[in-house]
Amino acid sequence: MYSRLLAIFLLIFATQIYGYTTQLHAPAVLVGVDRGVLTNITLNVTPGNGTILVNPASSGTVGSDTRASAVTAVGYATSFLNIDENSYNYRFQIGDNNSNVSGPSAGLALTLLTISGLEHTHLNSNFTLTGTISANGTVGPIGGVFDKLQAAKTINARFMLVPYVSNQSQDYLIYYLSQQTYGIPVIEVKNVSQAIPYAFGNAQPVPLQYNISTNYHIGQLQNASAVCPSCNGTLFSPLANFTFNLTSGEISQLNSTHFAAIKSQFANDLSQYRQLASKGYLYTGADLAFLEYQSVYVFLNYNASQQSAYNLMQNISYYCNSLNYTPQTTQGNYELIVGAQTRLAWARIRLQEALAALNASQTSDEVLLSLEAAAPAQSWCAAAHEMYAQAATINGTPVTTSQTITRQAQSQLQQAQEAYGNQELYVQAANYSISNKEYAAALYSLGYANVFYNDSAAAVYNSTHSNISATVSKTLSSASGIWPSEFALQGYFYLRESALQPNGTSNSTGYLSNAYYTAQLASTLEGINSQIQTNFVSAPLQQNSTSSGPIQQQINQLSSQISLLFYTLVIILVLIAVIFVMLLLILLRGSGKARSAPRPAKVR
Repeated sequence: MYSRLLAIFLLIFATQIYGYTTQLHAPAVLVGVDRGVLTNITLNVTPGNGTILVNPASSGTVGSDTRASAVTAVGYATSFLNIDENSYNYRFQIGDNNSNVSGPSAGLALTLLTISGLEHTHLNSNFTLTGTISANGTVGPIGGVFDKLQAAKTINARFMLVPYVSNQSQDYLIYYLSQQTYGIPVIEVKNVSQAIPYAFGNAQPVPLQYNISTNYHIGQLQNASAVCPSCNGTLFSPLANFTFNLTSGEISQLNSTHFAAIKSQFANDLSQYRQLASKGYLYTGADLAFLEYQSVYVFLNYNASQQSAYNLMQNISYYCNSLNYTPQTTQGNYELIVGAQTRLAWARIRLQEALAALNASQTSDEVLLSLEAAAPAQSWCAAAHEMYAQAATINGTPVTTSQTITRQAQSQLQQAQEAYGNQELYVQAANYSISNKEYAAALYSLGYANVFYNDSAAAVYNSTHSNISATVSKTLSSASGIWPSEFALQGYFYLRESALQPNGTSNSTGYLSNAYYTAQLASTLEGINSQIQTNFVSAPLQQNSTSSGPIQQQINQLSSQISLLFYTLVIILVLIAVIFVMLLLILLRGSGKARSAPRPAKVR
């Protein structure tokens, strides 16, 4: 009995003198090398006057944001425990005495350490965490999660606590990719209170789930009727099938070990998109498959290093630049050609942005996000290739656009730059198209800009379902041209989906917004088509204009190269023959001179 009391007394006495020490592991990122490391953080709490120190004996540096995080952590922890902050001193040690420490991402770790130190309660072992801390205990966003999970894998951590993010965000995608790659559950927490059961209690970690599926009411959707019977909308059938097969091929390559559930979701969604196309909503199905392709692309390249990401982008660039063949524009195929030129311009701008993001990346998270930015470029160029191939099969009167279209494109570009700035994708694409003398394509990009950048969001939320329905119905009844017709059908599809959702839900509002934008786009592109057609002028027939497109052009180029090589060889052979004859004449002449020369006198 007395010995136990003595032990308690000695423990209390020792704590008063030496304080209480607690520790945990927190991950950090080695900037620029795409690698995470685990850092040991300790805290010694002793009676005192509220002094907060971070690595006081270190020969390295401690960033001001790290010191600020420690102050915030102590302030919140003492408030949470209802303890006088100024009754204790707090000595944090992050890493060893040679460490250079910066960044606020250890805020949550410092807070939990302070709670542990003040309550003399051990933290659970074998877990790690990351996240900033605010004065009210909210856990804030951080970066480098992929690299930090890599570091956690070195100790086979049971789980990692991370800040809560929207499940529709890029951060959530990175959480999931990291979790599946390293097999460590990622647990989201909004605040310190949610973290405590995992840090001190028995809360069991449940791995994140990632749901990309959307179940559309395709069974309740009537078959699409031809919006523009004279527009030859069947041209979209091979384009849609091309997109479906492109996406399907990517899905088949997904890693079944890490992403079996996601692979199944992608396949099921693609099946829905094929059903949409079979009901006549060709562009709608192809567009959804196009968007899915971009997601699959990121899952395929989830573990790309900065160098391998650069190589992937270079391959995209080579592919896009190889599409330098444009079939002859005719009255029957101009929409496909303009659509291809437009997408190639978008692809080049987006790829430039992705390369800039990659060059600036310092973590694996940022590398992944740069690849996500590059994914549309790959699919846009693939779609452009198919559009050119389809356009090359369509005969018709060769046309080009008059100088009026040139002036209109230049004038509208200037207006868009003044209204939206020079950095928006569609504005940059229009500028590129004009520099490439593709003025109709520039008008298309500017049409997209005027729909999506012209504060249309306000119009959506100020419009009722019936008003947007009237807009969609109008485009369905009047749209002419392949693109306007397909966008009108897409507007109708989203309007139907909105009506089938519970009122006020995000899905209902989102689908209604999509219906509004696509209806506006249908109307805008119809006006641009009319503008282009009014300014068509006849063009001379290009040589081989009836050929089958890029493949035939390659054959023609090869034939020209062979002919050039043949003529070059003939010239070389002639030159060799001339030189040979000249040498022969010189030798014969030298021989004759030798025979006619006088004999030398004999010496007696």
